[in-house]
Amino acid sequence: MMAEELISGIQYGFEWETTGYIERKIFYNGQPVIYYQFTTDASERMIRVVPDGCVDLLFCCDPAQPTARVCGTVLQGKELFFKPNTVYFGVRLSARLSLLLPDLPLKEVIEVQAPFEESLTKYKDMGTLIAERPRFSDRIACFEKSCMPILAGDVRSIQIIDYCLTSMQRSNGSVTIRDLAEDTGYSERYIRTKFEQSLGISPKLYNRIIRFQRALSGIVRGASSLTDVAMEGGYFDQSHFMKEFKSFSQLTPIQLRKHRNTTS
Repeated sequence: MMAEELISGIQYGFEWETTGYIERKIFYNGQPVIYYQFTTDASERMIRVVPDGCVDLLFCCDPAQPTARVCGTVLQGKELFFKPNTVYFGVRLSARLSLLLPDLPLKEVIEVQAPFEESLTKYKDMGTLIAERPRFSDRIACFEKSCMPILAGDVRSIQIIDYCLTSMQRSNGSVTIRDLAEDTGYSERYIRTKFEQSLGISPKLYNRIIRFQRALSGIVRGASSLTDVAMEGGYFDQSHFMKEFKSFSQLTPIQLRKHRNTTS
């Protein structure tokens, strides 16, 4: 089971369409956080992003104009602008840790890049602090020191949602709301409402993102057969797999595999 990857998200555009990409995964109370860093080239680069159900805290390390943004998950594949010749440092929070961001309903950042000073006012100076650190490891240490309340949050405080997320991830996005209702004793309507209030998206859409991320992982790993990728991702209809994958990534699985081979 690839639960770690599913809850921490794969963003191949950052790795394949930039230079000097590095990342490090650290677990806090069992929850994965991916720290990453990359440098954009001299062009007016648009970088592809895909749905992952996570929240990224993204820091532009331009010493002249450092910024920090809260980036909610996108709902379909798209391209975002990044400043040329600039170092970016990112922190990708699992879905559970994303729910613990202080005073920030996730529905407010779906498909949005919100400045820290508007969304995480308690941490409004983080952009400058991160940009001042010279190395990747120093930036991780700085973030840990300043933002440990986010990293060490108790996911048990989101009990019903935590249970739903665990069940959805373990089932590879195949568990239904009816299943969750039977397991928890809550009504389907209650679960759907709580889920949408917490994550800003429906349980059905989150399940679809889980399946997409699983299939995406197969292609990124270089799995030999797209049929195997589809089956591992929980798709039993090839046409549905192709249509869903392109909606989420802007590329078909074949196009993405070619893109991987030309950039790796």
